[in-house]
Amino acid sequence: MSTEINKNSDEVVDLVFEAILKNRLKPGVRLSEISLQEEFGYSRSVVRQGFDKLVDSGLLQHKKNQGVRVACPTKQETTQIYEARQAIENAVITILVNKHQSQNLDLSKIDDLISEEKRLHNTSQNDEHTKLSCDFHLTLAELCDNKYIVESLKPLIPLSTLAASVYSNPESTFCSYAEHSDLIQAIKSNDLDKASKSIKKHLDNCVKSLDFKKTIRNRSYSNIFS
Repeated sequence: MSTEINKNSDEVVDLVFEAILKNRLKPGVRLSEISLQEEFGYSRSVVRQGFDKLVDSGLLQHKKNQGVRVACPTKQETTQIYEARQAIENAVITILVNKHQSQNLDLSKIDDLISEEKRLHNTSQNDEHTKLSCDFHLTLAELCDNKYIVESLKPLIPLSTLAASVYSNPESTFCSYAEHSDLIQAIKSNDLDKASKSIKKHLDNCVKSLDFKKTIRNRSYSNIFS
């Protein structure tokens, strides 16, 4: 029974992850245990365990008598999120360059993601484009074949998405797919120094594209799982 609860609570975690990555779940929104129970048939204990995991990862915040809300990263927290990503993703790039040098790396899935990113870049499908950008970074981590790296990076990606939804700057000309393409070309060239500089530049630009002067709005409950 305990194993089943853990499995189902992981499904709750994945549901929230997916909703954040698709921009359907915004910072400050209050989550309802009842909606998850009713819509997916989870027990109260399963939903609470899933929420507890998300609180531990920083994606949800729980305050007494206020329920559970989606995190709303501050400027300092956003900077720290990207500092952590820099450390982890630089390690990812090092591993992937080494794997490519030994001809033990298939980047076809990444190439397909970049092609789809490019196709969606000038469309109105912003949510799908955001999801693809996140998938790019998670897929790179998965190519390392190291579950600890993946699990370390996994909560930081939706946290980055939350920060972007708060501080996004419509005047920014930041273009993720172009930098993703440059990064992959660096990996394919087996140039570790170039690839390391490329991931650093990319993540730095992610932060520079944000407008930390924007006013944060409080959001009420929204059912985003239907």
